[in-house]
Order: sequence, then C-alpha cells, then structure tokens
Amino acid sequence: MPTWPEGLRDELPLPFVLWRVLHHIDGVRTAAEVAALARVNAPDVGAAVAQADAWVRRAAQRTQPVTDEVLDAVTACVIAAVGPMGEFMVDDVLDELGDSPALSALLSALARQLGEAQVPVFVRHLRARDLA
Repeated sequence: MPTWPEGLRDELPLPFVLWRVLHHIDGVRTAAEVAALARVNAPDVGAAVAQADAWVRRAAQRTQPVTDEVLDAVTACVIAAVGPMGEFMVDDVLDELGDSPALSALLSALARQLGEAQVPVFVRHLRARDLA
C-alpha cells in the first residue's frame, strides 16, 4: 500500500509526472490500483514515491542552516565551476549573508556571482552531490 513521503505537502512543486501518480495515493489503494488510475506500470508507482521522497529531502535541506559538511561540498562545486577563486567567492557570499544562512540563500547568492557559462557547471556538480 503506497503512501505519500513524510513531509510532502501540496505546496511543494513536483514534476507533473510525479503528481499524476501521487494524486491517486490515499493510503487505501494498492500500488496496482494507483498504477491503473495514473495509467502507469505498478513499478512506476514505487519509483514516483521514491522520487517524491528525494524532492522532499532536498526541499528540507535547502531550508536548513548550512553545515560545515554542506559548505565543503558547495565550495567544491564552486571551485569546479570557476577554479581556485571559488573558495574566495564562497567566503565573500558568506560574509554578505551573515550567520547560519539557509542553503537556498547560499546557492542563490553564489549563482548570481557566476558567469553564464559557469552556472550549468555549478548546478551539475550540485546535482551530483544531491544538493540541487
């Protein structure tokens, strides 16, 4: 019996392909019933729930204060995009944002500092580390 991921709320933006499945999950229907209503295969129901859970975790992570571990990962992503100067960019942005910035604020501020060609590299590295 599939259920919504814990913490998932209607206001969280998810791709339509996920909402199409999640819309039919009510805690009573089986995966096969949900699949039939959503017009997908039964294994796709589990995959949609798993993907939605990942979205929930990332959304929660973006609102959390930045930890040292996350800061190290973000710094590595900036360095991958711009080179060694990335470390100084992160320090400057942290000075602007003050104590305990949220991850979303840090990432947005850093993205504004990057050039047009650097942003996709930065985002690709963030996604590889499950930060975006």
